[in-house]
Amino acid sequence: MKKTKIIILGGGFAGLYAAMYLDKKLARRPDVEATLISRENFFLFTPMLHEVAGGDLYPADIVNPIRRVIRHIKFVEAEVRANESTHALLLEPIRMVELFPLRI
Repeated sequence: MKKTKIIILGGGFAGLYAAMYLDKKLARRPDVEATLISRENFFLFTPMLHEVAGGDLYPADIVNPIRRVIRHIKFVEAEVRANESTHALLLEPIRMVELFPLRI
């Protein structure tokens, strides 16, 4: 059986929340494989930065490792470079290199 592959580009608010939603929905779906690609291994909750600056929170309180937030979704730490001529995503390595085919 061929798996449906979902690629989420970016680990900011939209990317992480999409990954968290899919993490719950796809937990029991072996026919779907989702991957989140982000250049950062962590999510910084920027709306709370003023609390850290004011001394009400520690920096660790507003930083979450992405791998800890999503359990059923593959995480790739890399920067995306699109290659329109081959319809592929080239990932500039942060730690590894991987090429994903892209259908347009």
